[in-house]
Amino acid sequence: MGDWFRGSADGPGLKLYNGASSMFLDVLALPACELAETAFERGFALLLCNSRVGLGNAGFDLDELPWPATGWEAERDFLLRVVRLAAARFRWELLSYEPPPIEVYLAEYERLVLDFSPPAEPVGLPRLWDPEPVEAAFVRCPEHGLYLGDYADCRLCL
Repeated sequence: MGDWFRGSADGPGLKLYNGASSMFLDVLALPACELAETAFERGFALLLCNSRVGLGNAGFDLDELPWPATGWEAERDFLLRVVRLAAARFRWELLSYEPPPIEVYLAEYERLVLDFSPPAEPVGLPRLWDPEPVEAAFVRCPEHGLYLGDYADCRLCL
């Protein structure tokens, strides 16, 4: 089992098995929660923090995110900042393990984000981007700084 990180369900992508997926999400969540300011950014960070149940059965296709019809480049720039900060090992000292060299995964994901253009048809808003989000999901772990999310606990404290 594993997860695909792609631009779209039928496009090329990065296939990571469960352990690598979990580590990949951990290192992306650290900068995402730190940088997130807008509703889109907070929703993406929350998606990373919540994505720990169903590994191997979930996809992470960029075309399923609620990209705006215009001005989506700002959201893409946020994802690129997150990936680049993760590649710089941002806050990895907070992890309870030493991730193996994952620069190749981060570089591939960065390429996917750079090559991505959102679909012409908008997608339905996932609950994570609800116009009236449940603010409790955005409470941050005092130790790791990650959103506690739907499970009311930190993915790194588990």
